[in-house]
Amino acid sequence: MLRRSLKITALFAILVFPVANWPVLAHHGTALWQAGEVAQKGTVVDYVWRNPHVLVVWSVKDDSGKVVQWTGELASPESLMADGGMTRDTLKPGDAVIMYVRPAKSGAPNSVIDQIKRADGTTVLRWSRQAGGTEEERAARTKNREAAEADKAKN
Repeated sequence: MLRRSLKITALFAILVFPVANWPVLAHHGTALWQAGEVAQKGTVVDYVWRNPHVLVVWSVKDDSGKVVQWTGELASPESLMADGGMTRDTLKPGDAVIMYVRPAKSGAPNSVIDQIKRADGTTVLRWSRQAGGTEEERAARTKNREAAEADKAKN
């Protein structure tokens, strides 16, 4: 009898567990963000190192010269430490940065961050898990970004 109960419990867990986790997987979708990447030169206002996602707040001047504060989402602190070596001290308010982001489709100044560089061009974060996509898509975004930067340097 005990064996039968264990088998039924195991079968139930195998069938129900994946279905119960679909909302968790949906949380990590990229439907909120535009497909195209935008580069923004700005200044770090805040760097929030916490779970479940690290946030960066920075200010940029829009086309009219008005200062706009943007918020960008990164992966978890654990992922950032493992992937790019970032720590809670990597960014500080006042740091000049170039943020490569995918802005919110809504037009709000929110984004998912794909890459971070310092004003001198040194890389802070090579790529972000949070920006999503396959390894090939990330490689293509990086290649497109580097080609655009090379073209800009030529002109």
